[in-house]
Amino acid sequence: MVSESGQSTATGKIRIGREGRSVEPGFKERVGEFLTGADLNMCYQCGTCSGSCPTVSKMRYGPRKIMHMIHLGIAEPVLSSPDIWMCVSCYSCSARCPQGIPISDVMSVLRNISVERGLATDEEATFSKIFLQVLQEHGRMYEPEVLIRYYASVLDVESMAKIAPLGIGMFLKRKIGLLPERIENARELAEISAKIRGEKE
Repeated sequence: MVSESGQSTATGKIRIGREGRSVEPGFKERVGEFLTGADLNMCYQCGTCSGSCPTVSKMRYGPRKIMHMIHLGIAEPVLSSPDIWMCVSCYSCSARCPQGIPISDVMSVLRNISVERGLATDEEATFSKIFLQVLQEHGRMYEPEVLIRYYASVLDVESMAKIAPLGIGMFLKRKIGLLPERIENARELAEISAKIRGEKE
């Protein structure tokens, strides 16, 4: 049980506020470990990141609030939010941040931690995983395979059927190939990616 005073629990977390949100001490430092030369403490919540984000209108929190939640240690709502998967890595936020914080890289770190903790369960996370799988297997992107795998995994046959005519048209105009192109050392790329994730082949 957790006391109303906000004392630490047996899991090392603290609950604060009326909603009883779980605070994870050290979460900000955990995120910062993967950011070379970046100091998350420099964020003063000016909102430039959210104002620059092309997908913020689809997000629940947006970059500014996510940065604030990282500072507070509110880890689980951030790591389980679809927002971190909506980042398109355009780097507009990073380029315009007056404090030089690489917010796009922060989003990437959050995605990795989310997968690591088994919190990446929404459709955006599924698409990202499949995207990376195809890239690692071939060394290059092959869009038809990404879409087929994705729609099959989320059981969205209707969307797959709708996009099929577009794919056929692009194939007939030689915009996409029937089979994916592969780089010579795709296996090495997969091994490097596995090492980065701390996995064993």
